[in-house]
Amino acid sequence: MMDAFSGSRRPLGPKRRGVLPAGILLVLLLSSLGGCQAPAALLWLTSYLPLGSEPAAVVCPSSSSCIAVGQGGLFLTSQNGGQTWLPANSGLGAALANYNLTSAACLPTGECTIVGNQGLILGSTNGGQSFSIQNVTTNGNLTFNEVVCQSSGSPACAIVGDNNTLILQSQPGAAWTPDLNVLQAALGPANFNQVVLEGSTIWIAASTTSGTGMNALLLSQNGGNSWSLVIVAQALAPMGVSGIGCTGPTTCYVAGEGALLETTDGGATWSPTLFLGGTAGNSPLLTGVYVGPGNTVWAYGQNGALYEVTGLASGGISGEAAVAQLLPPSAAALNFTGVTCLSALSCLASGNSLAISGGIFYSSPSGGG
Repeated sequence: MMDAFSGSRRPLGPKRRGVLPAGILLVLLLSSLGGCQAPAALLWLTSYLPLGSEPAAVVCPSSSSCIAVGQGGLFLTSQNGGQTWLPANSGLGAALANYNLTSAACLPTGECTIVGNQGLILGSTNGGQSFSIQNVTTNGNLTFNEVVCQSSGSPACAIVGDNNTLILQSQPGAAWTPDLNVLQAALGPANFNQVVLEGSTIWIAASTTSGTGMNALLLSQNGGNSWSLVIVAQALAPMGVSGIGCTGPTTCYVAGEGALLETTDGGATWSPTLFLGGTAGNSPLLTGVYVGPGNTVWAYGQNGALYEVTGLASGGISGEAAVAQLLPPSAAALNFTGVTCLSALSCLASGNSLAISGGIFYSSPSGGG
């Protein structure tokens, strides 16, 4: 499981209409399962953040201190676990407004990394209190989509981006090095969306350069020295998959349009996850997966899609289901781009939109603020 990660995703399609409300659909589905009961969804509340903010990712270097980054150099901090956000000084001044920041990751030792478009990499050694520029590419079209780090194992951190881009950091604070070996897997032209580090095992989920999910994943079991393709059957994911999260080197979840699949054998076989609730019914437009504390698994995507994966074991039925979360109505207009959790029940989800101000939501298991 990764220590902290979040990423950005591109819109995949229009908002869907004419579907049953989440609560009614959830009751009907549970009834059809013969009384099988799934744990209740968390209640999510709206965080306060400046009007016009378009957050793409949230990371929390400590239990109370969090950082949100996003479009137009958005850099916000929260000192109350993500309930209230205020503009903060990143140490880089007004020049940061020229970039769209897409993802952030922090290690318990204080190293933090933020990435964005134009090949931007920002680094911090003091828990995100201030950042310095580590890299700006001369290729203005290169967008980094996600950065992830792990407390132990090599590589320590990885960045994925458009145009088959993978950059690795062997240990915290070391130089970033492009991994060109990944091109040997012959995936074809692709944008790398999400990356997973599990020791020396690296997984990558990608989309076509036009933003469509793919029916193949990239896998390295030796720290990026060699790569292979792992096929995801089109029958299980007709529109492909573009997001991935793992609870171990061989147990992973992949997400795509109308698909959330699990493998426990390193991709040799895949099993579908049942969707319970949600305004998109059985075909939510999922773009990403997050694995949090206690190996909790979250899937997120377009049109306010946010699900937690949970076990089903009742009424003669076993397996897993993705339970739609109880979100404020405003979330339906947003495309979720990342989730991060301080604990299994305390999480933050960030989303943005081309039409309205973005938002950050925090979970409240007890229903209070």
